[in-house]
Amino acid sequence: MPIFETAEELYTCIGGLFERMKSQTQVQEELASLKLTVRFTYTEPEASITLIAHNGGGVIHYGECNEKPDVELAMTGDVAHHFWMGEVNVMGAITKRQIVPTGSLSKIMALTSLIKAGIKIYPQHYGECVEKGK
Repeated sequence: MPIFETAEELYTCIGGLFERMKSQTQVQEELASLKLTVRFTYTEPEASITLIAHNGGGVIHYGECNEKPDVELAMTGDVAHHFWMGEVNVMGAITKRQIVPTGSLSKIMALTSLIKAGIKIYPQHYGECVEKGK
C-alpha cells in the first residue's frame, strides 16, 4: 500500500512541508538568494508541486503550472516520503532511476541547504499529517 493514496494526501503532507518551511527564518534567507523554479513531479499518485523562488520570496503551485522549471525532480510518492525522512541515499536513488533529475547540476546543488532544512522537520510534520488523517 502506498504511503500517499491520493494526490490530495501528497499535497497536504509534502506541500504542507514546503508551506511550513517558508515560515522558517533560515529558509527565508535562502529563498532571498535564490532565483530558481523547481518542479517535483510525482507518480503513485500522479501529482506535481512547483516551487518558484524569485525576488526574495517563494510561491508554491500544486498541479499544473505554466512556469518552466530550471530543475525537475521526478519520483514516486513513496520515494519522496523516504527522501524527506532522510532515508534515501540520493546518489544511489539517482543511479537506480528512483529519482530522475533534469536540469543543471549547479542549480540542483543550490537546493542542498533547503533540502537539509526540510529533512530536519519532515518526520514531525509527517507525524502530524498522520494524526490528522493526512
